[in-house]
Amino acid sequence: MNKSIMTRKLKPNGYIAVCQCGKTVGAIDLNRTDRQDSSRILGKWIMDGCELKPKFASTWQTDVSPCICGG
Repeated sequence: MNKSIMTRKLKPNGYIAVCQCGKTVGAIDLNRTDRQDSSRILGKWIMDGCELKPKFASTWQTDVSPCICGG
């Protein structure tokens, strides 16, 4: 494996949660959230069936709204 590719791999600094209905229902900034709280929130989103989308940029934003499916 090429070592230069391995060293450039980025770690996400946040996630957004997208419900099955397509609405963005949550966002988390990992740099500002306690590790235990982050784990709990991400686990809840997974159990709710949300798709998690990682964010890698130094700054990012998203609009969060309630889901329309009741999920």
